[in-house]
Amino acid sequence: MPVVKVESRRLDHQLDLPGELKAYQNVAIHARVRGFIAKIVVDRGSIVHRGDLMITIFCPELHDQVCEAESKANSAVAIYRSSQDGIKRERANLVAEQAKVDADKLTLSRLQQAAETTGAIAQNDIDVQQKTVESDQARVASVRNEVKEAKATAAAEKSNVQAANNVVQSEKDMHNYLRITAPFDGVVTERNVHEGSIVAVDPKLKSLPLLRVQERDLLRLVVAVPESCVSDLHLNEALSFTVPAYLGRTFMGKIARLGYALDQSTRTMPVELNVWNPTNELEPGMFATVDWHVTRPYNTLFVPSSAVTSDLKGTFVNLVRDQIVRRVPVEPGQTMQDLVEVVGAIKEADTVALKATDDLKTGSRLITRVATQSEIEQACRSVGSE
Repeated sequence: MPVVKVESRRLDHQLDLPGELKAYQNVAIHARVRGFIAKIVVDRGSIVHRGDLMITIFCPELHDQVCEAESKANSAVAIYRSSQDGIKRERANLVAEQAKVDADKLTLSRLQQAAETTGAIAQNDIDVQQKTVESDQARVASVRNEVKEAKATAAAEKSNVQAANNVVQSEKDMHNYLRITAPFDGVVTERNVHEGSIVAVDPKLKSLPLLRVQERDLLRLVVAVPESCVSDLHLNEALSFTVPAYLGRTFMGKIARLGYALDQSTRTMPVELNVWNPTNELEPGMFATVDWHVTRPYNTLFVPSSAVTSDLKGTFVNLVRDQIVRRVPVEPGQTMQDLVEVVGAIKEADTVALKATDDLKTGSRLITRVATQSEIEQACRSVGSE
């Protein structure tokens, strides 16, 4: 019986994986204000650049709201200026009252000096002047309080002015939403409105977008990579792919983003490639076949595909040692040309039957010979044709 040796190799295999091209940026354009379409200058297929005007919305109510907010802001400014004038008036009153206090104190001081001469000044005059000074001081204290109140009123009016200006700016910002511009360089791929169409803003309703803009110069190629192929992924690794639209042509992409988690239902990990598309030959939504380079960072055991088979008891190889056959369960892995990865109770340089079969019972004695290359190729082809 022809036999072969178990080999230790590093997996290096090209695998065809399906993928889908998607726009790098895909934005649905919705309105932020109510109104109706006054002007629309783009259509499906229009090329746009960042900042280009696409839609103008007319909303007279919003214009009125801006005018009303500006009027309230002007009124708040007028009131604030009036409060500032009030502070000036109260400060002037304070200066006048303080001057009167100083004058009356001086008069009191002179009266007290004159009273040192017996009979020169009546005590009643001094008492009256003392009361006058005390009254003046009380008025000064009152005016000081009025100055403080005027300052507090002015501070409150200043806050009102700031609040009114914020309302004006908010209304103007809303007014800017009447002009819808392109968010980036791309192409309009969807249009659902025309001039005169009513624009309603209701978050409860799932309305169609006004427009949809997609970026085409840079695409995402999304590939669902099987669990068995995610062990040696490298960012920025260049991979080739083909699309049905361009038979015989090969395109390139670079691994840019890894999912780092497997989809539990499909046992695959999403991997994204960046694909530069300066000529816009490739379109979002195209299906692609990626030449996925599967490698492992370590050696594993390989046998010809014909040396592995399965029955109801599982997958196995026929290990031949000292001319005695033994069935050994194995777990198959990736394929590489005519070889298949196996994991089990075997090691490098072990001998297995070229064609595994459950007819060979454990303990049977065989006369073996090393299989030729042509026999190996023929056996593997026969397995592939089954």
